[in-house]
Amino acid sequence: MTTQTSTPPGIPPGLGLRLKEERKRLGLNQVELAQIGGVGRLAQLQYESEASAPTTRYLSAIGAAGVDLVYLISASKAYTGELRSEQQDRVERRAFEWVEMCAEAEPDGHLSAESRRVLFRMIRDVLIQMELGTLPENFDTSLLMSQQMKAHGKR
Repeated sequence: MTTQTSTPPGIPPGLGLRLKEERKRLGLNQVELAQIGGVGRLAQLQYESEASAPTTRYLSAIGAAGVDLVYLISASKAYTGELRSEQQDRVERRAFEWVEMCAEAEPDGHLSAESRRVLFRMIRDVLIQMELGTLPENFDTSLLMSQQMKAHGKR
């Protein structure tokens, strides 16, 4: 009988490989990116090996340092085009709601303004790609959210 390894729930397949690519693109080693993200080298290693899911605070910090969070989560490069106003409104409303859920999942129920800004941009860019059809409509934007809530004992 063969044992099959799979990505733990809450981690988009390939996230670890893309995280490593982004780290190398920025010319950083694991310790340096871990420090930027406010975690230890072991956590960085676990994120890159997909043994555990990164927190929203970590993602916010590395996003502010230049990691392409849309690519990291969705395997697609961020879209820079424009949507119709009703599409833009729908996307922004959904992105804001998701950021609020991420904040509520934090132990203290709080995310800094910078963390909210980075998360909003990442989520908005993924939702734009979904709106335009460059990502499937059923792309699960809640993968990291569910892992974040589970890590903090919330459902």
